[in-house]
Amino acid sequence: MRSVQGVIFSVVGDPPTAVPDPDFIDQLRPLKDVLDDLRTGQLEVEAIVLRETSRELPAAYSQELVELYFHGVPTYTLELFHQVYWRKIPLYRINQTWLFQEGFRIAREPVFERLKRAMDIGFAVVGLLVTAPFVALGAIAVWLEDGRPFFYSQMRIGRNRVPFRMRKLRTMRVADQPGDPYTRAEDLRVTRVGRFLRATRVDEFPQLWNVFRGDMSLIGPRAEWDRLVENYERAIPCYHFRHLVKPGITGWAQVNYPYGANLDDTLRKLEYDLYYIRHFSFSLDASIVLKTIHIMLFGKGR
Repeated sequence: MRSVQGVIFSVVGDPPTAVPDPDFIDQLRPLKDVLDDLRTGQLEVEAIVLRETSRELPAAYSQELVELYFHGVPTYTLELFHQVYWRKIPLYRINQTWLFQEGFRIAREPVFERLKRAMDIGFAVVGLLVTAPFVALGAIAVWLEDGRPFFYSQMRIGRNRVPFRMRKLRTMRVADQPGDPYTRAEDLRVTRVGRFLRATRVDEFPQLWNVFRGDMSLIGPRAEWDRLVENYERAIPCYHFRHLVKPGITGWAQVNYPYGANLDDTLRKLEYDLYYIRHFSFSLDASIVLKTIHIMLFGKGR
């Protein structure tokens, strides 16, 4: 029996004669053999994951899977497995009818939107008062190292694709020409003070004004630069779904995935953003806040 990182690959019927990776054929086992080994105790697994397909599963296999479920071995579709174990939405399942499924309370039900807005206003007012000294000290530090301006402003895309101007404490040197749109590890454009402000997320504090104004929420998908959004929407068919809600200072993708520096990173972060949009709850928001505080305390921002 072959396995890869604890995963056993199986197929219904005989293994195919042609697969994308020739070595992969040795890792495939007929589903019947896997079920037989589970029944006789020769194999132990935590769960069974089925890839969605238009083919109907034979009735005998379905019955065996039901019996295994009652013996503590649940069966998931691959999409559900992503959501339950990794808490993200696999992009291969996204199409134009994805929004018609259950969930999306933050986008569908006004009461949740109003409650979230009321909380945003309350926390933004308190946050602006509490963080004002830190923003002032940060602005002074920026001025002492690299002069003016203290703040950096940029057009970002908000809910329903409405653009708005967002301000942050400046962490990079002033450049005459636009450079790489992404911040790289050890990026030479970032000042010494800027590295500290980014690591502690102090540079993000001025965005509380955007939250107070209603451009943003405290929690939501990252507010992306309008120039990048144009590129993403051309390359990623489902990217526009993230604009169903207001962008946030922090969010599910920000606390679960490192800073995105290319299109592939954007795809991975989008999976977390779409999970948040579909499965929004105030308990999920609370967990994001706790994770954000952990990142701030241990300086894991970029």
